[in-house]
Amino acid sequence: MVLTSYMGSLPASLRLRLSVLLAALAGLIALPAAANADCTLPAASNTGLDPADEIVFQGNFKPDLNGQFIQIPFEVPAGTKGMRVRYCYDGAGTTLDLGVYGAKSGADWTMDDLRGWSGSAVRVVGIGENGYTDEATYNGDRKAYVPGRTNRAFTPGPMTPGTWAVELGAGWIDPSLTGGTNWKVGVTPSDDAAWANDPFQPTPYQPYVANPNPGWYVGDLHVHGEGEPGNAPMRDTFNLGFGPSPVGPGLDFMTLVDHNNTNAQLTLGSYKDAYPGKLIIPGAEITTYNGHLNSQNVGSLVDFRMSTIRRFPTTGSGGGAPITLDQNDLQSVRGPQQPAQLFTEIGSLGGWGQINHPETSKGAPAECRGCAWTYTDEQSGLGNVDAIEIANSFAGFPTSAPTVMNPFTMPAVKYYERVLAAGNRIAAVGSSDDHKAGVNFGKPGSIDPIVGQGATVVYADELSQAAITEGVKAGHTYVKVFGADAPDVLLTATTPDGKAAIPGDSITGEKLSLEIRVKGAATNPRAGDWKLAVLKDGETVSEVPVTGDDFTHSWATAESGRYSFQLTRKPVAADLLEAYSTPVWFTWAKQAVVKNDFKFGKLKLNRKKGTATLQVKVPGPGRVTLKPGTVARAAARSTAKKKTVVLKVRPKAKLKKKLRKKGKVKVRVRVTYAPQGGKAKTKSRAITLKQKVRKRR
Repeated sequence: MVLTSYMGSLPASLRLRLSVLLAALAGLIALPAAANADCTLPAASNTGLDPADEIVFQGNFKPDLNGQFIQIPFEVPAGTKGMRVRYCYDGAGTTLDLGVYGAKSGADWTMDDLRGWSGSAVRVVGIGENGYTDEATYNGDRKAYVPGRTNRAFTPGPMTPGTWAVELGAGWIDPSLTGGTNWKVGVTPSDDAAWANDPFQPTPYQPYVANPNPGWYVGDLHVHGEGEPGNAPMRDTFNLGFGPSPVGPGLDFMTLVDHNNTNAQLTLGSYKDAYPGKLIIPGAEITTYNGHLNSQNVGSLVDFRMSTIRRFPTTGSGGGAPITLDQNDLQSVRGPQQPAQLFTEIGSLGGWGQINHPETSKGAPAECRGCAWTYTDEQSGLGNVDAIEIANSFAGFPTSAPTVMNPFTMPAVKYYERVLAAGNRIAAVGSSDDHKAGVNFGKPGSIDPIVGQGATVVYADELSQAAITEGVKAGHTYVKVFGADAPDVLLTATTPDGKAAIPGDSITGEKLSLEIRVKGAATNPRAGDWKLAVLKDGETVSEVPVTGDDFTHSWATAESGRYSFQLTRKPVAADLLEAYSTPVWFTWAKQAVVKNDFKFGKLKLNRKKGTATLQVKVPGPGRVTLKPGTVARAAARSTAKKKTVVLKVRPKAKLKKKLRKKGKVKVRVRVTYAPQGGKAKTKSRAITLKQKVRKRR
């Protein structure tokens, strides 16, 4: 279903709400926010600032700069304790994003110099030695500029003197605006002590093990916190996600990924002890103008600027009249890059890379500009992609009791299967993309997402960042589209020679047997008829109704392919996707027949001891064993060169006593040959043990 047809079926009020949500999915860079027609810098408090110190830049950007990043250098004098940055732009639908870089550590500004990136979420920001406002102040106005305080999305700390830069990202300048968009940037440095009277004290994040046991853990791989101005505080999100059912989804872990910044990691260490047995994994959502990806379990920020970077040569300092900059004077810093480089870098840093909401608004990009993944497979470097979101945001509509799927889920599943068909091994994952801690979820007419819907189930050796990372990279995942309270589904694949696999694994054999167990469907609070499907290469090859609360479906094949499961629920007229797995990759191969026949050779008696040695001739390497009974156990190994082995036959106490009394006994011995890589075979042979009888005196 395309976006336009889906939205056309909704009431006008709901179409508006959906448009707003889709814009929010674009993150902070793609929210078109209206600016004043004359582009007047927004009003802001001058407390702790001297208005005469403001450096104002102004100019005009033409549509040919679309998608590019433009740096405006300025000087920060020694003794600076903080600064205010404000900006504006005009043009209907235009989006210019805002970032600030500290003093250059090299020839060019890098992510190590980045002091913050707020996209187009706020027009006035503060950066200083002081930290953030307290939670109560933040909740009073989540996008407010507070004099003397650093805004969320920016890094507090020393204001190193030198050449800094404001960076404007040209998210969108409508090509019909032939006159371009007018913009202004005002920077006011300050040496006022009010910017440094409460220096920031970080409580940095440290990796930890939340649960040492192996198992299937349920998590949300894409939630946002207050590291983006306007979002819910992290505490609200964690309380909801880790809360017990039915109040919360009862997740085991979450990945916190704010747009183009990792500032949450500066304070995330203070939350660990509040949620015992629960895991928080930090990262970042890398928001580019042609798609979003998650850099998961990576402490540093990878460069999100995939397009051309340019720089004005002018360095502004001091106050005075506005400095007018001409687009024609822009100098090249570097050319465009591709996300393939990002996925490689994320892997080298020990994390996993995840393509987010690949089909969201692909047919109508103005609804959610930059949300859809529009890079080619080559540009994406799919060989280094670890995960793809097949489910993102609200699972269905209406959110309180859905009767139709989110219109972007099944296209995302289709994209995922196409990528797999091209030969890539990538995990299927699901996420909520929650920004507001679910405050509006389920309310009449609301389509806001909620933490835990969707959810990803990961098999890990323990509940830790490293183990979850390994589980996702191995593809040991399946998605619960409607959330953690969906039925548990366990797929186990086996072959006749004893191999076993779970989703994400590869397995080879003459036959593949699948056992899929569904637990909790009959008692699930969501009504409807449940069906389980076995998929081969993304297409249904077996489908059965799910009956009872502990249901198992067995199915077998001898055809190579990728095999996964799909669990659906039909509340009214349409099937709703509840669960979907990463496949097991099966390769059919005829097993080589390993010969296991053998012959008995010479028997040599030791009449003095009442024992014997028995030769056994085998076809190749393996283990030859004399089974215990009335005689003792004996064993020997054969090799490719040594195909005849000798087993010692020694009577046990009862038989030995009889042998001493009679001088000879007949016994049947059993010998087993277990060839290397083949089935064991057992044969028996009758032998007569002899021993000289001592004469009595």
